[in-house]
Amino acid sequence: MMSQATQQESPPEIQPALTEQQKQDFDKLGVIKVKGVFDRKIASEVEKELWRRFERWGIEKDVPKSWEELDEATIKKVTKGTRRVRGLESIYNDRTFEIARTLAREPKLEKQTALLLLTFSHQHSYISDEVVPSSIWHSDTPNIPGEGLAGVIVLGFINHVRPRGGGTMVITGSHRLFENSTSAVSSKSAKRKLKKYPYFRELLSKQTTNRERFLEESGCVNGVDLRVVELTGEPGDAYFVNGAVMHTITRNYQPIPRMMVRGFYGASKLTTHYEDLFAERAARKTAS
Repeated sequence: MMSQATQQESPPEIQPALTEQQKQDFDKLGVIKVKGVFDRKIASEVEKELWRRFERWGIEKDVPKSWEELDEATIKKVTKGTRRVRGLESIYNDRTFEIARTLAREPKLEKQTALLLLTFSHQHSYISDEVVPSSIWHSDTPNIPGEGLAGVIVLGFINHVRPRGGGTMVITGSHRLFENSTSAVSSKSAKRKLKKYPYFRELLSKQTTNRERFLEESGCVNGVDLRVVELTGEPGDAYFVNGAVMHTITRNYQPIPRMMVRGFYGASKLTTHYEDLFAERAARKTAS
């Protein structure tokens, strides 16, 4: 019979933050989904707190009409009034940090303030009434040449976001389109450059019909496979997204508000880029 001391000599095997396949998928697609990294209990408390705050504007959980008929000015007030809800910062925890650090291949990362992503049903005049939007596509970081990435976005689900429920849409593979560039490419510049390719010319045009096909058909630009993917999930799930991946906000066609939280882990590459950029601008201003 083994003694208690002997039994404790073999510690349990430590599971890696991610599998090799997940790391390969992230490098190729720029997006991976990991279940259960955002505390479900905290997500539930955040959702309850949001509904409590909504009551200030007469929005009731069991009365969809109370938010489906909101005017844009009220929506802006609601959004501003719920921006700093207690519990959002829980998107930053040991697990998400370890995953982000693994994906970024960098031991030290800087986090930004966590933000609530809230989209009411059939609302927000600036979101086009299109299943796959033709506008507001952007990246959160520029494409910066050299090894490593600039940052990792973490998108956690507070409530259950279903297909056509306002979940963020991303273009997988888009972070690789400028990997051979010798200078940084901003989000605005990237979109302008990409419009010369048929795939992006059609995606970014309001004249393009049958837009659902972008969710079903892949595209290819300079040997990089591209696909529009809608991010859906249950409370506690999270997507990790390369900051250079193009993405956009979408119209919510479901009878429940979309509630997500956005975290961002910035890498040293991004800090260095902006320090150099600001120094360059200051030098030009001094010279003039």
